[in-house]
Amino acid sequence: MLVPPKREDFAALARLWSLPEVYRFIGGEVRPEAQLWASFLANVGAWTEMGYGMWSVKRRDTGDLIGQVGFPAAMRGHGAGFDEYPEAGWLFEGAAQGHGYAHEAMLAALGWFDGSGVADCCVCMIDPANTPSMRLAGKLGFIKTRLSAFEGDQLQLFERRV
Repeated sequence: MLVPPKREDFAALARLWSLPEVYRFIGGEVRPEAQLWASFLANVGAWTEMGYGMWSVKRRDTGDLIGQVGFPAAMRGHGAGFDEYPEAGWLFEGAAQGHGYAHEAMLAALGWFDGSGVADCCVCMIDPANTPSMRLAGKLGFIKTRLSAFEGDQLQLFERRV
């Protein structure tokens, strides 16, 4: 289930972001807790200022936090055709990968997005070596646009029109 960001979930989010299977394709290294806290607060602020952000994904049966999906307000600097749109994103702990959770959660997030009126397009960026995320982007209706660099990495940019 998708739940809005809550302070009591910060420890679980920090644990999630410290897992190698999570940060491997998102910066390649563990982020310090202070940076994770700043990102958490930025997400809370995104919901307030932009009307969108990231949800935590929790298992219905246990309530365990297993991932994050949504639309970070990141301002990545990729230029026209990317920066003016909300950016979609998803990440899951290793035990939750390969079970369809990301697909199910992103379908719910995109369903919300499509009905929200926030924008008529969303974008995402994926490391081309992240084959599962590249496949998922295609299943979700994202179309490759161009390659771009971010923090020293070459990334594939995508867009998805409502």
